[in-house]
Amino acid sequence: MLGTVEAGNATGDRQTARAWPAAADLDMGALLHFRSLMALDGHAVQVARMCYDRLYAYERIATAHGSAHDPLRRLALELFQTYHRRDELHDNGH
Repeated sequence: MLGTVEAGNATGDRQTARAWPAAADLDMGALLHFRSLMALDGHAVQVARMCYDRLYAYERIATAHGSAHDPLRRLALELFQTYHRRDELHDNGH
């Protein structure tokens, strides 16, 4: 069963976020590349937080999706699909 953690979102607001299980199902290479592309676009990304704070992860992905940089938008879509599948699997108890 998933727990909750007290987490801040990308704008610094504190709120309770659903905790995710271990990041074993995430591609760390993709997350590191995402961080690099976001930095080039002027946005910070905390890779560790992308693994456990679902609200933060989706906010960072949404920011990337709004970028004018094609490679960043494509990677944001790939990450969104990965996170969405992760949510579906964990919501269904798998």
